[in-house]
Amino acid sequence: MRRMSILVLLVFSAGCGSKSGDQVASVGIPLAINSAAAVNNVATDISETTKPNASQSIANPAVEQLIQKAKAAVVAGRPSIAIEALSQAIGISSNESRLFRLRADVYVLMGENANAQVDFTLAVNLDPQNADLLNVRGYFLMSRGLSDQASADFNKAIQFDPKLAAAWNNRGLVALSKQDYAAAEADFSKAVELDRKYVDALNNRGFACMKLGRLDEALADLKGTIQLKPDYTTAWNNCGLVYMQQEDFPAAVEAFTKAVSLAPTDTRWLNHRRAAYLKMEKYEEANADAQQIRWLAGLNQLTQLAFAKSGTADVWIQRGNYLVEGSEFGAAVQDYSRALAIAPGNIQALNGRALAWLKTGEVRKSISDCDESLVSQSTPAAFSVRGDAWFSMKNYEQAVQDFEAAQRFDETVAAAYRHRAEERMQNGQLELAKADEHKARQITAALAGELNDANAGNSPVPFPEN
Repeated sequence: MRRMSILVLLVFSAGCGSKSGDQVASVGIPLAINSAAAVNNVATDISETTKPNASQSIANPAVEQLIQKAKAAVVAGRPSIAIEALSQAIGISSNESRLFRLRADVYVLMGENANAQVDFTLAVNLDPQNADLLNVRGYFLMSRGLSDQASADFNKAIQFDPKLAAAWNNRGLVALSKQDYAAAEADFSKAVELDRKYVDALNNRGFACMKLGRLDEALADLKGTIQLKPDYTTAWNNCGLVYMQQEDFPAAVEAFTKAVSLAPTDTRWLNHRRAAYLKMEKYEEANADAQQIRWLAGLNQLTQLAFAKSGTADVWIQRGNYLVEGSEFGAAVQDYSRALAIAPGNIQALNGRALAWLKTGEVRKSISDCDESLVSQSTPAAFSVRGDAWFSMKNYEQAVQDFEAAQRFDETVAAAYRHRAEERMQNGQLELAKADEHKARQITAALAGELNDANAGNSPVPFPEN
């Protein structure tokens, strides 16, 4: 079986790395953290990849209920409950390798790798000729840097099931980590021979061929991978690396750009594209990538802080503000919402989320957050955002009122006055319309530095006088 447990996939990528001697893919920085489980660095699934053994042929209802309880606990971000449930199941049926395998998965999610390794071993001991189990334990050992032990497991898995493509692929990854590219290519080729649609093995063989200097073969494999799976980010990146070696820099930029579009928070693709731009002497584009890389580095720091202090509202507000600065408004909404779950009514979180809602087109939600914020405290920020919300709805009367309360002074405010002047003119309110037109001109002139001599030498007025 090719499917690995989700925890192992998070630790060790099946797709080959993009740097020489570095086959372990770094995890991309998440813009949005989608669940409470993720906040606590816990994945949201546990898999079952072992073949049923004799003890599993007759299901015990109590054991099955405990397994379902464990799965629900993992999804809810409560791995300790899952461990308790699986331990109870093991107490009922201690000869089921599946139970130890599942508990091992959860231990890895919790970062308790020593306990995980014990449970993987207990599972293998209960079913020592189960190729899938050996392959899974080998993958875990490989992720922990125990390559020799991992190779032993993969060798046994291949011995017991020579048609297990995943074991061939994973043994190839170990060879790749040792820079034995010829051996790696041979194992990947066997995996592809066994499963023509095994995209990971095909991508990995392309990477190995690239390392061996067989660029045309590498490109053929990588294009084949993309044909099978168009959204395979690592394959696009590897294509770009081949093009770089071929000095086809425009093609490299195109490939790296596709990788960036698929995984925009992974700095590897941006670094590679920047290198291609520099080769093409496109310095403006290279600088833009460099700036994005720096922004992502800052986001990474805030993400780690949020993981470490997930129960503190301020860290989510700080990360939300940073996301707004990067125009990642949807992700910012989620962070502000987390802050509000921790500290209901927090003014900074409400104002920040109101702005993010507005930028995502959720105008009514933006106004609602501003209203709640203003009930607690009248702040220029809340009035200003609500003014923009009213302006977007073409409610210029309310917009002007909020801009005046915010003491705001910019071209949007001038436009609000002009639009209200038009409405007042249509309603026959000529004097009021003239007053609005005057204020609009006053703002425009002030922004252009053209205030009359009467104001020369004085500080600019924060808002047009009545």
